[in-house]
Amino acid sequence: MDLLPVEILEKIFKNLRYSDLKQASAVCQLWHDVYERSTFMSKMVVHFKKELTLETIDLFLRSDCLYQNICFCSIPFYDVAKSKRSICRRDIIYEDNIFINRIRQLLMKFAASLQTLSFCKCHLERNRIFELLEIIPDLKGLEFEECVFAGDITNQPLQLPNLKKFNFKYPEDEIQRYESGHIYDNLAKNHCKLVKIKVQLFVNEMFGDPDSDLWQQVNAVTRLVKSHKQTMKSFKVDSFNDPALKKLIFDDDDLQLEKVIINELKLKDDLVFYDFIKKQKKIKKLEIAIESNIDVNNDQYLKAICENSHQLEQFYYDMSRNTDSGLENLQKLQKLKNLVLTKNRNTIGLTEHCFDHIYMPNLKSLGIYYKELQLPAVRQISISFPNLKALNLSECGKAVTDETTQLIFCSLPELESLDISKCKQITEQAFLGTTRISNLKKLKDLVLEKCDGITDLSLAAFDNPALKSISLAMCTKITNVGWEALCRQCPNITWLNASHCRNFDDQSARIVATMLGELEILNLFKNCSLTNEAVFYFVENCKYLEDLCLTKCRGVKMKKNEYFDDKMNRVNKKCLLLKRKE
Repeated sequence: MDLLPVEILEKIFKNLRYSDLKQASAVCQLWHDVYERSTFMSKMVVHFKKELTLETIDLFLRSDCLYQNICFCSIPFYDVAKSKRSICRRDIIYEDNIFINRIRQLLMKFAASLQTLSFCKCHLERNRIFELLEIIPDLKGLEFEECVFAGDITNQPLQLPNLKKFNFKYPEDEIQRYESGHIYDNLAKNHCKLVKIKVQLFVNEMFGDPDSDLWQQVNAVTRLVKSHKQTMKSFKVDSFNDPALKKLIFDDDDLQLEKVIINELKLKDDLVFYDFIKKQKKIKKLEIAIESNIDVNNDQYLKAICENSHQLEQFYYDMSRNTDSGLENLQKLQKLKNLVLTKNRNTIGLTEHCFDHIYMPNLKSLGIYYKELQLPAVRQISISFPNLKALNLSECGKAVTDETTQLIFCSLPELESLDISKCKQITEQAFLGTTRISNLKKLKDLVLEKCDGITDLSLAAFDNPALKSISLAMCTKITNVGWEALCRQCPNITWLNASHCRNFDDQSARIVATMLGELEILNLFKNCSLTNEAVFYFVENCKYLEDLCLTKCRGVKMKKNEYFDDKMNRVNKKCLLLKRKE
């Protein structure tokens, strides 16, 4: 490796995860120098928000770092107040030429590295957005979320031959939805091979007469799916009620999907769904919520899925209309690794024995979002799913108590991720009992949000050197004693969420910054006791810090040009240090 040119090492490093990248940088001086090169490509998403100024753009233009993912949020690419529309529906768009030129320069700078470009709640001029996209022909991902489009509709196709992923969410306003749908038509003419399509259509009763112009956009989506059905592996659509789309997805034998996400699916003929499941033999991930006008429950749907989807590895299922006997079919999914069960309605209640006849030793991750889950069912989890690596019971507040928490610590020693947030029956006794959380020696991720019973004594019992990520948001009883105990017991934490912790002050910041030098992500949202001093502690001590959220921390009075937006880029260390010297 020492004989490889620096350029080759840099290409190798670009494919590493950030945590692995840090370890690689400590191997030798050469590797450390490669890591420190400012031209290194960043995998972070750079968020440009509505406060985007020319000065901020200039900072990125002067930087040598290359970014792969950029998101523009709530940015008016044209001035809405000064733009006009004539009776002939021709738009007169007012643009800031200097601002547009800077955006053009920004995209040209990152054209070689940019992989995904996102626009969220932006005002976009049609011809201008096509012009900007031409700058980055190698783009692989394109996203439009609730954007407003203006200007003349163009028939010009998008020139993005390498595009693989397309996400689109219509704005809430009905007129804006109609005027935004043209993107589908332009994308259908693009000579690329889409692998992943995600759309939110809002095709429901509010969409009006099926013969109206609004349905042209739905038909455009249908044509888009048809043109990419040979390569498309992932499909997600909300409000799946359009007959043309249903016919396309359910009846087309050429469409072989690996990932299917269909919400609010309403069927009048159950056989349509059964035939679809039988044809789609390659599905590895399925997320579905079904409502039938025929069956009184969904047991037959679940049975059909479990008997035919032999390749299924991830399954997100709404069990609102299932019974205990229907859930027993889950154990037929022998390759299933990740299972999420949710229950949004109580039309048919599951009993406390819903897991008694299930045994899935291959399941690695289980999430249950069911507030009415009974205590015996939670106790059964370790028996029915003995080899779990990840467990999420964040919506099971009634069933998760100190007793069941102790049972989890004792019976699932291989857990690597545990989420028991919003479980308000948990007290500090859950962590001070006979079996400590330290029994989970492989635990890396822990979520305890909104657990009012978490105290300083609870954190003192956390003896988990393997712990990398912890969320204690809205745990209001923790003081500096608890933060110091946590940092001492778990020194390798790289991700910490301490938002809405009213006792978290500058002294807490000093403790965390000096004792957790490996921090990468820190969320301090709405901690009003923090001041500028807290920021200085993190900047000086946390050299790997990538994401620092100080939103609504009213005591922090830094100027906009002194540090980048809290979720946009690395903290601008030089400016902060200069400020302190002054």
